[in-house]
Order: sequence, then C-alpha cells, then structure tokens
Amino acid sequence: MRTLFLVVTAVALAALAAVSSAAADQPFSRCPTDPSVVVPGPEICTFSYSVHRDLPAGTRCSFDVTIDYEVTGTIYFFENPPRAVAHMVAEGTATGNGHTLRRVARFTETASPEIVFTDHGLLGRYSLPGGGTVTVFAGYDRDSILPPEPEIFHGNFFDDRDVAAFCAALT
Repeated sequence: MRTLFLVVTAVALAALAAVSSAAADQPFSRCPTDPSVVVPGPEICTFSYSVHRDLPAGTRCSFDVTIDYEVTGTIYFFENPPRAVAHMVAEGTATGNGHTLRRVARFTETASPEIVFTDHGLLGRYSLPGGGTVTVFAGYDRDSILPPEPEIFHGNFFDDRDVAAFCAALT
C-alpha cells in the first residue's frame, strides 16, 4: 500500500510540474505549477498512471499471467491538519492461457504525518465468467511507519481460495 501511495504522490508531483500556467481568463488553478504558491483551500490535482505486471508460471498460477490496469484519480492536499487524500479508480485486465478477467478498483488513500497510510475501499476485484468475483483486497488498512505501530487490517484479503478461483477462471 505504501508503494502505491508513493507512486501516486510522485505522479501528482510530476503533474504539478507539468501543468502550464493558467491565463488570466482561465479558471483558477487548484493545482499550481509553483509549489510555493498557496491556494485557498486544498490543492486539487488529477493524475493517471499505468500498471503492468508479468507473473511467471509458479508465482501465482501454474502458467504465466499478465495484469494490466490504468489508475486515475484526484488528490487533495490539505494543510490543517496536514494530509493528502487520493480518490482513485483502476480498471484493467488479467490474462492467462488465452482467457481474460476484468479488474476494477475504487478506493481512497490518506497519508498523514508523520508517515501513516490509511487505505479503504475496493483495491481490486476480478469479474469471473458466470458472474462470480474474486476480491484482491477490500476493506480498511492502516500502516504507520512513523510512529511505528502495528498494521491494522479489517476486510477481505486475497487468500488461497481466491488464488485458486483466479487461476481456475484463467484455465
């Protein structure tokens, strides 16, 4: 989860650098190109990135699996209390043995000082032939680096039964 937020934050910061200055007749930019600019209320920026994973035979299934999805979202940077909140949607596919499963995700991730990450929502669900689903992660996860505290998780996580259903749907 931390890796995902770091990617989102890096993408958001890159988007900050890439956005051109708004002309006087354009709406007020809530995602300024100059990080020293203070905007009233939260800074609001959009981002997108692609994820591609190759899972060689034996890592999840007995055959090669490829997972591809696009993540789009909006990130809000707040000063009081300081935090970043990203609302994300991801859509894509998993393919293997000539079969394809559709993947969807809708979740919110919050980063707050010092380094505490909180995820909640659906971080991945595959639609199976015949109408079933396999959930990769759905629920609430809180992970604290500073201060170091035990991870808190409530929900459904990808277990052996889900892996078996995932691989069976691709055969």
